[in-house]
Amino acid sequence: MRELLAIPRMRLYFLGNSLSSIGDYALWLAAGIWVKELTGSTSKAGLCMLCLITGTLLSPLTGVIVDRVARRPLIMATNAVTGLLVLSLTQVHHADQVWLIYLVMFLYGISTDISGSAMSALLQRMVPEDQLGPANGLSQALTQGQRLITPAIGVGLLAAYGGGAVALLDAASFGAGLVCWAFIRVEEQPPVRSEGNWRRETAAGFVFLARTPVLRQLSLALTLGLFVMGLFETLGIAVATVGLHHSPSWTGVIVTAMGVTGVVGGVAAGSVMSRLGPGRLTALGLALSGVSALVMTVPVDAVVIGAALLFGLGLPFVIVGAMTAVQLNTPNELMGRVSGADNFLVTAGQSLGIGTGAALIAVLPYRDLACIAAALLGLAAVYLVTRPEQRQAGAVTSEETPSGAAALAR
Repeated sequence: MRELLAIPRMRLYFLGNSLSSIGDYALWLAAGIWVKELTGSTSKAGLCMLCLITGTLLSPLTGVIVDRVARRPLIMATNAVTGLLVLSLTQVHHADQVWLIYLVMFLYGISTDISGSAMSALLQRMVPEDQLGPANGLSQALTQGQRLITPAIGVGLLAAYGGGAVALLDAASFGAGLVCWAFIRVEEQPPVRSEGNWRRETAAGFVFLARTPVLRQLSLALTLGLFVMGLFETLGIAVATVGLHHSPSWTGVIVTAMGVTGVVGGVAAGSVMSRLGPGRLTALGLALSGVSALVMTVPVDAVVIGAALLFGLGLPFVIVGAMTAVQLNTPNELMGRVSGADNFLVTAGQSLGIGTGAALIAVLPYRDLACIAAALLGLAAVYLVTRPEQRQAGAVTSEETPSGAAALAR
């Protein structure tokens, strides 16, 4: 990791992403509370996250854009436009204006997809292959660390100065990210010209995932894994309230514990992946999460906190392993669409899991739900471990021939 941070443009990359993410998480958390304060409705507050998720589900379409224009200028333009959109929230003062919060959150989801796919593609150009794992791991460590402080920042600003102050912070964070990217230099290939067939171009990412064994297997396991992790949105509250007899706010203890070991997992992910490979690193993360789900059934505070620490350690392994596998096995000209397809599958899986967990908790004891979660996570981990393609540490050859991959890109 010292070798990685010795590269000046990588220091700017991590700095820009970190500053921008602080504003993101602060606003995402504060938005629902802000709507609740303005309207008094919990259901209307929940629509904020629904709007954000709906925007991210357009990732297959935004992936086409990422592959058709220069990525660095696209990131800069996206930061600038999203920052201006966020500034419009300073005009929200009454309940009849919450539609603007919903609109901005929806567009925010689209912006997140564009920036995420473009940065994933640029990272292929910015570091050698053997540094992709550490780069993704450090990004995850910084992300988990930010989640430890941004709730206090977002809610604190909202309570002291109102939602407009949070919007100003977020807009400033986009400005900071824009300045950092202005000084980052990346050699990009000229974008491939579009043939105008949007349906085929949009489907190209899904087709590539399906035809590349290592990515097909990872996508299946990750979609199942993220579905199960969606169950944790409901399961965590049930563990705190039913299992431990605390108030719902005690879930903050669980989230904090996850964030602490999430930093450790992110830092360690690159080193562990160098020994196991991306696929088996993802399997290890899924297995740790499964064990965590089982341990959470024990109604003792210290044991549940230990389970949260274990879950926090495993989650970066899942994300870093899957993300690095996509980067290692995808031609750069297809990265936007493949990342978009992958994001769609896992986001859809997680959203379905959240809804399923909310429905099942009404008819099942939380311990049964935790056991189901553990079994499914274990199944996903075993599936990956038993695939020969996932035992390799580097890139795995696609069933696509080079000419076939080029045809898909066009």
